[in-house]
Amino acid sequence: MTDTVILDRQRNRHIAFGSGIHRCAGSNLARMEMEVALRTWFERIPEFRLSDPGGVTWASGQVRGPRTLPFTFDSPETTR
Repeated sequence: MTDTVILDRQRNRHIAFGSGIHRCAGSNLARMEMEVALRTWFERIPEFRLSDPGGVTWASGQVRGPRTLPFTFDSPETTR
C-alpha cells in the first residue's frame, strides 16, 4: 500500500525527519507548510480528479513521489 495516500491515517512515529540530536531543524516548518498548502489547495480547488490514472509515473530514489500526475479540475465558476 505504499502508493496510497491516506489523509486521515493514525499518527505514525516514523523517522522521516530524523530523531534525537539528529532531528531536522526544519521539520516543524515543513509540516506547517504542507498543512497550509493542502488546506489552500482544497479551499481553492475542491473538485479535482485524475484525468488518466494510468498516466501517473513515479520518481524513485531518496525522495519517492509522482513524476507526472495528470489531473483535471473545474473552474470556480462551474462549481458555484
